[in-house]
Amino acid sequence: MVSPIWIATALGLAGGLVLAYALGKAVLPRWVEKSEHISLLVRMAFAGTVVALLPALLLSLVVGGTLGGAWGERAFAQLGFSSGAPIGLALGVAVVFALVLVAGAAAGVLLAKALVRYRQSWPRT
Repeated sequence: MVSPIWIATALGLAGGLVLAYALGKAVLPRWVEKSEHISLLVRMAFAGTVVALLPALLLSLVVGGTLGGAWGERAFAQLGFSSGAPIGLALGVAVVFALVLVAGAAAGVLLAKALVRYRQSWPRT
C-alpha cells in the first residue's frame, strides 16, 4: 500500500512543475522580449532551470515538505480535521520546487544579460 506522504510528495512535485511553468511564462518573457539576443537568453534560462533541478528537488523535499507538513497539520487541526499534513506537504513541496526552478531560470537570464553587456564593452577592432 502506498503511503499518503508519497502520494502528496509526487503531487507536490507535479504541481510544482505546473506552477513553475506558469510563473516562468508570466515573469520571464518581460525580461527577454526587448533584447537583441533572445536566443542566448532563452538558452541560458533553460540551462539555469536544468542546473536548478537537483537543488529544487532537494530543497522542496526537505524545506517545503517540512514547513508545508507542519503548516497543514496546524491549519487543518484548527478546522477540526484529523490530519492535514499530506495536503500541506504537497503545497509546500510545490511552492518551493516552483520558486527554486524559476529562480534558476531567472539566474540564467541575468547571467546571459551580464555576458551580453560584457561582450558589448569590448573595444571594437
